[in-house]
Amino acid sequence: MAASNSVFRNMSSESVKAKTGKDWKAWFGILDKFDRKKKGHLLSAKYLREKHGLDAWWSQCVTIRYEWERGLRK
Repeated sequence: MAASNSVFRNMSSESVKAKTGKDWKAWFGILDKFDRKKKGHLLSAKYLREKHGLDAWWSQCVTIRYEWERGLRK
């Protein structure tokens, strides 16, 4: 597993909330409502940047972690 992969997987909900204002559960709910499974990775990360104000790194982090948690990424 690449170092960046383990960073995304091991990041606590408290750390995410401190940096983004929302914990993992809140971000996952946002991506569930957005329908990440249907719209794909690229549109989901873009949505988080444009509609929720995350920078490029955080939008990728949240999207990737969501994909692992929902079984969309191995």
